[in-house]
Amino acid sequence: MDREKNNVIKELILLYVTENYKKHLESNNLKKIEEIDIPNVIETIYTEKKKDLKIWLKDCLKKLQKENYMGDLAFNQICLEIFHDDKLCKERLILEIKLYQEKNNV
Repeated sequence: MDREKNNVIKELILLYVTENYKKHLESNNLKKIEEIDIPNVIETIYTEKKKDLKIWLKDCLKKLQKENYMGDLAFNQICLEIFHDDKLCKERLILEIKLYQEKNNV
């Protein structure tokens, strides 16, 4: 996967995670997720939203790339690369949420 596509996909995934984080806060009337609770929240969100993320990501890439869309075969290969290690994905999401909360003084 070339660097530009890689960066676009990373940014889209971060956007998706951030928006789901905000929805979680809103639906649970929270201002932030306590650091000790972040792993459990990520576990739940990741498990419930992984399939939705792939669908959303594909739709976004089709809209962004239009006639230059990489194709489903390439997209599926990228998804296999990204999601092959669930533990690593969850650890990355935990780190992203912690950084997001720190950055936004939450």
